[in-house]
Amino acid sequence: MPKTRMIRHATLVAALKRAPVFQGLPDEDVSRIAGYASRHTLIRDEILFKEGEKVRGFYLVTKGLIKAYRIAENGREQLIHLVRPDESFAEPAVAGLPGYPAHAKALETTEVILIPAGDFLAHLKTQPELSLRMLASLSRHLHELVTVIENYKLRDAETRLLHWLLHRCDEGAKLQVIHLSISKGTLASELGTRQETLSRILAKLRSSGEIEVHGREITVLDTSRLRVLYHNQLNRT
Repeated sequence: MPKTRMIRHATLVAALKRAPVFQGLPDEDVSRIAGYASRHTLIRDEILFKEGEKVRGFYLVTKGLIKAYRIAENGREQLIHLVRPDESFAEPAVAGLPGYPAHAKALETTEVILIPAGDFLAHLKTQPELSLRMLASLSRHLHELVTVIENYKLRDAETRLLHWLLHRCDEGAKLQVIHLSISKGTLASELGTRQETLSRILAKLRSSGEIEVHGREITVLDTSRLRVLYHNQLNRT
């Protein structure tokens, strides 16, 4: 194997090993997957695939951020999931769907690894351990989808933001600093609202003394007080 190809192969192996779906898998299996996988770079807002498009395989993000979403009846994008580095996505499509169940696009310059469906399914037949890992991965995606559905059941954007903040607060901590790994625009999309609406809600919480905001850092000044506010919001919705 030429040296450049060996380096490329080793880089793919290292990236695959960081993904939960492949962690702990024997080296020979990871190496085999790296042999048929391929790396792709996307620019910001580039579409990776569209809903209903023929399934090529599933993906692993190595850098950047992928947004999985559907288009609502009003034409707005409805976020399903944000995929971050070392996370895999679109496994359910490989499991037998005729097409991808949602759209996926890059929110910034992003690198992904494509694991082709045909090669992977052939590999799956010879390695039962991979089948178990795929089931675990599908279970994680189902849990994430349930969380999204639960969040959308909260009727107003302020309640959804409070839920989002509390979900990131350590149990028992009074003051909590939350570092945003995404832009406020992306967070607004994740919460199913507009960036202007999110800005107004953040300003309201800041003026009432619930939080402080500095760039991409949100400080919850009293988690117990924020929790009371959240439950009061629930009782009103």
